[in-house]
Amino acid sequence: MSDVLITRRGRVEVLALNRPEHGNRLTAPLARELATALQAARADASVGACVLTGAGDDFCLGGDYRGAGPTRSGREEYADALLAMDAAMARLGKPLVAAVNGDAHAGGFSVVIGCDLAVAAEDATLGLPEAAKGLFPFIALAIVRDALPKKVLFDLIYNARLMSAEEARSLHLINEAVPQHAVLDRAIEIAERASSHGAQIVALGRDLYYRMRGLAAADAASEARDALLAALAAADGR
Repeated sequence: MSDVLITRRGRVEVLALNRPEHGNRLTAPLARELATALQAARADASVGACVLTGAGDDFCLGGDYRGAGPTRSGREEYADALLAMDAAMARLGKPLVAAVNGDAHAGGFSVVIGCDLAVAAEDATLGLPEAAKGLFPFIALAIVRDALPKKVLFDLIYNARLMSAEEARSLHLINEAVPQHAVLDRAIEIAERASSHGAQIVALGRDLYYRMRGLAAADAASEARDALLAALAAADGR
């Protein structure tokens, strides 16, 4: 059975992490399959936006690092697959909305942060509890560090603390908290609205956002200039 279930609702492609018996934890095969699906969605003009959710009652409880095995090569393969998945999310070029149908912990929390927008179930919990298991959110840290104030970030990490959906909303980590049964439909509604704008212009702007992250101000301005010129040229062609 596929680790990622793909369905369509109009122009919205819904991608569901499909390891419900394991809390939809991320394995290297799942991460690669999701990356491939996102790459295909970028290339498919009939897809206006994507919604990412989880099968069953959990969104994603983190990474299945034990599945990587005891060897360095296996662990490198696992880490590289997670990074490739994160890169594919950033390079989608289309709105990406998280439908957080249940708990989103550790790497699952970073997946939520990696989406453009997020709707969560009111009873979902979110956080970085790796320290309670003798670990640290190494890969997740690369994604979540810019989304949280330093004191909040280390409070979550050091105390292995889980946030409620309402706390996550107050910190602007999710956009809405709704009843669990309404999460997917609401996320699709948001994705449909976001995809109603010009696809080429949205792709230029979204790609610009991810290229600018970490750039010096002058380099970011140069990237913005190039994107503006490309957008104006695209508008001339319409």
